[in-house]
Amino acid sequence: RVKEYAKITITNMQNLNRIALELFDCVIYDEIHNYGTKRLLPYIEKEFKYKIGLSATLERMDEAHWNIIEYFNYNVFKYSPKDALDDGVLNPFMFTNIAVELDDDTMDQYSEMTQEINLMLQAGGGFSRIIRSKSGLKYRLLAKMNERKDLVNNYPVKFDVIKDICKKHQNDKVIVFNQFNKQTNKCYWYLLDMGIKARIIHSGIPREKRDTKLMDFKNDKFNCLLTSRVLDEGYNLPKLDVAIIAAGDSSPKQTIQRMGRVLRKKDKHSHLYQIYCKNTIEQRYGLDRAKLFKELCVEFDEFMYGDKKIG
Repeated sequence: RVKEYAKITITNMQNLNRIALELFDCVIYDEIHNYGTKRLLPYIEKEFKYKIGLSATLERMDEAHWNIIEYFNYNVFKYSPKDALDDGVLNPFMFTNIAVELDDDTMDQYSEMTQEINLMLQAGGGFSRIIRSKSGLKYRLLAKMNERKDLVNNYPVKFDVIKDICKKHQNDKVIVFNQFNKQTNKCYWYLLDMGIKARIIHSGIPREKRDTKLMDFKNDKFNCLLTSRVLDEGYNLPKLDVAIIAAGDSSPKQTIQRMGRVLRKKDKHSHLYQIYCKNTIEQRYGLDRAKLFKELCVEFDEFMYGDKKIG
């Protein structure tokens, strides 16, 4: 927070316009994928003696990563998670994939919402066409899709699984990744009722309070941290033992970012758990993530919750 230049000067994207970049021979852009916007591209267009961009996942959905790569003369060096595991940079981990089956009433609700979504997609000529429009159908579709996500994200049995994992790892540092703040808040109260004292960090909490909670987590004042997407990138987390992915999106970017959070080097194997609702939209995303984790882990297990106990 000191506003002065030094031989090594660190700033953030929001303050680049206040920095005399021409003073420096070398500029390193962290999270370079974020520079694919009209506002930030000019900063990487500048000529320097040395210029480096870093990203766990360079590709962007709008394909603006090609503009970024052009300003680095198409020089891209890739270092995969497998390379990092083989070189001992990332910690070896065990992976457990846990499926949860919806009860009949919840599945009926889910099927009804899916039917409504499919009817809207047919009426509007497909998802892409509807999203590009400004019609009321677009907002009704997005609202219904979010309602469906909310149903599976907050399915109570998921919280039972999280509780069981947290009890198994009560002496380890645990992080639980959700997708939305609402799910994180519900999970907090559920765990508290079960006697598990966790803390929440998400976008609804001021930055200073987040930093205080992270320091308390580092200093072992509590061992279970609940979060949504806000910790996916941009934070330097303390060493973790266990990560639980209770919900996530379909992007490889988020998967890689979250995996990296728990695989900091330590003297014992890390544990990575994934929970998904069977026969829902979560299953496809979950199986895609599981495929990657299975290829990289040293040991994996998968089962239907209820058929087998966690332990």
